[in-house]
Amino acid sequence: MFLEKKFLRNIKKTTNKLKNISLHKMDNDYRTLKKAFDIAYENELFSFHKYSTENPELLKFRLFRKITPYSGSLSFLAIQILAANSIMTKNNFKRKEYFFNKKCGISINHLRDNKTVISAKKRKGGYVLSGHLTWASGYKIFDKLLIGFHYDNKEYEVIASFKKKKGFNILETPETFVGYSLNTVNIQLDNFFVKEENIVSSHEIGHYTKNKSASKTIHYALYGIALGAIENIENEKLKKESKKRINKLKNTFIKTQNGAFLDQIRIDLFTTIQDIITTAMILNGGKSILIEKNLQRFYREIIMFNSNGLNTHIKSLFLEKFI
Repeated sequence: MFLEKKFLRNIKKTTNKLKNISLHKMDNDYRTLKKAFDIAYENELFSFHKYSTENPELLKFRLFRKITPYSGSLSFLAIQILAANSIMTKNNFKRKEYFFNKKCGISINHLRDNKTVISAKKRKGGYVLSGHLTWASGYKIFDKLLIGFHYDNKEYEVIASFKKKKGFNILETPETFVGYSLNTVNIQLDNFFVKEENIVSSHEIGHYTKNKSASKTIHYALYGIALGAIENIENEKLKKESKKRINKLKNTFIKTQNGAFLDQIRIDLFTTIQDIITTAMILNGGKSILIEKNLQRFYREIIMFNSNGLNTHIKSLFLEKFI
């Protein structure tokens, strides 16, 4: 309980500092986002391994509920570093304590593809990787990158430095209408050497897809955006009704552990927040589109979160809802 209280104090310490940072710049300037990320990192908001608790999901919910209203981009990076740390923990990675002290992003979703995206050849002391990585977020913010690859009919995860070097070529930063500060890049690996000692996991191909848990992280982030949007509503009638609808959805996704039902709730959560923000912007009038106003940023951020990590089931549910 003491450690959980410490975590909550650290969140408060962080949000107090975030209030002094330009919120819209956190969305479009990676230097500003890095400043915010470093504050959260130094306050140990991503160090779940230091908070011994029986309910890490509760810590995660509290984290995203508080920081997402300030920056969806910051929460997007939080999702990645928490995932990297979790993967190291679950696989009992020998060097995990060392890398817990680094800022680590991930580039592993391509392991869900039915083809090899990153291939490898064995070399003395490690492997050389080749292939094209897309959508690697956090360049110049993260120190390290967890990379997935295939070798000898197995899928591996390895940690490497997230910087330009021999065989690790940064190709471009795609222009985006939201989260440009994430500094998302495409990477060409050309016989890029990674050390054997930095291999985090090795499993049969298909393990990542098969064991991908029913995550509520996107639900937490969307809920955080909803809380931020509600604080920016000027019409009291709309604010009251919005709180009622969002809290009902929150209570539902907190209780359920059913993956298919979580997918459905995610759709309901997204469409409800979209309606709330749209109505609030209309009632607030033309000033809503000013760059320093938060509602237009929240609108873009719900698109950002709901366009990532979509499985076939969620996509079909969205289509069915529309039809």
